[in-house]
Amino acid sequence: MFGIRSLPRTLEAALRDLGHAKNETRISALRDLVRLTATDARPRALGALCDVLGSDADLHVRAAAALALGDADAKESREALLCAARSAPLQVREMAIAALGEIAEIGEPGDPEIRALLEEARADLAPELRFQALIALNRVARASLLSRLVDASRDLDAEVRQIAFRLAEEQVLADGAALPEPLRQRARAALRDDAPSVRLAAAILLARVGDASGADVIKDVVERKDRVASLEDEQAAIELCGELSISDARPALTRRAFGFFGLFRDPLAWHARVALARLGDEQAKTAILRGLAAFTRDARTIAVAAAGRARLREARPILRGMTAAQADPETVAEALAELETAP
Repeated sequence: MFGIRSLPRTLEAALRDLGHAKNETRISALRDLVRLTATDARPRALGALCDVLGSDADLHVRAAAALALGDADAKESREALLCAARSAPLQVREMAIAALGEIAEIGEPGDPEIRALLEEARADLAPELRFQALIALNRVARASLLSRLVDASRDLDAEVRQIAFRLAEEQVLADGAALPEPLRQRARAALRDDAPSVRLAAAILLARVGDASGADVIKDVVERKDRVASLEDEQAAIELCGELSISDARPALTRRAFGFFGLFRDPLAWHARVALARLGDEQAKTAILRGLAAFTRDARTIAVAAAGRARLREARPILRGMTAAQADPETVAEALAELETAP
């Protein structure tokens, strides 16, 4: 009735399963080899991964081997990955480039050969390679990439344009980098892009630097007039409605927060309630404050996080009186800190 969970493979078992007829079994064996690279078996495990990268009959398995080498931080396998990135079939080249981004030295001078290959891939005819090269360069040459994202934001491929704005957003948020004016202008122009995902990525980037010119794009996503594939991007749009005070989005946020007559709960209902509360919606505020007295500790902790995100000052006395038995202390501390810094 109950399945028996299989034990992790030994090295010999993993090597044996690399010859199995089923692709799924071979890929599963690769995952065990990655685990074994943290043991004395590392040289043999890496050797086997390189063999699969170069010779397996299935491209999916070869691509998985490339990613496995990246996961194993296989600097010893640099040559095998460089070879695959240069001459393997496209699907394998793509993953080899991703792996090279993981194993390459970060910053200057770094690894000149890997850097040169990534720069070549950034201009390749295949959009998949341009996409992966940007992500890899964001890690190994981060300091010099931001200004070069202007060109990437003009790429013929929508996914490359989107990732250009996403990487710029990451640098602005994580590194506190200033957004170059040419990239700001490109983001404003991209608010009229043919692809909804690109429009939203540009609007989010602009919002992160205090530019609300993409508010209509954000509202259209929240209202589902524009459909984007990423739930993460949709979540960001909902949150920005509260942060940017996009009051025109309140009807859509209300539907998403509370459904129709309490039915059809939205997967982002929690975020919609927080955004509504930041817009001053009394129903959302009441729902969050009521959650602070919920029956379970987990539910109370979720409400604590919502109160902090929504900047509900009314919650401050309740949060200050909460014990570790009532809610997670770290979440309470974070929420109180958010309330202290709220404008």
